[in-house]
Amino acid sequence: MSAVIIDRLLTSARIDDGLIAYLEVDTVVAGLPDQPVPRRVQLFVAPNAHGTAFPSATLIATQVTDAAGRCRFEHLDPALRYGVIAYDHTGEFDPVIKTNLVPSVP
Repeated sequence: MSAVIIDRLLTSARIDDGLIAYLEVDTVVAGLPDQPVPRRVQLFVAPNAHGTAFPSATLIATQVTDAAGRCRFEHLDPALRYGVIAYDHTGEFDPVIKTNLVPSVP
């Protein structure tokens, strides 16, 4: 089990100039308490209705979480499923993958 985890994945959406969904990602090193860490996070769109992202997923965005371990991917289609991979640039921990993520509309 990797110690670097995506602690929470919050999904929500808002109405601006149309429908805009977003995903917020928190990256932490697991412990008591968890330690927020900046990490590179990639967002993929899944090519099928089951949310299976690999091996044919399309990379749509890459961000680095801030010092609090947070980043936000915006302008997403709430009808699609997404996957994220968080990487540990120090090489101490394995990457962590979350798949089948669907932004929701309130």
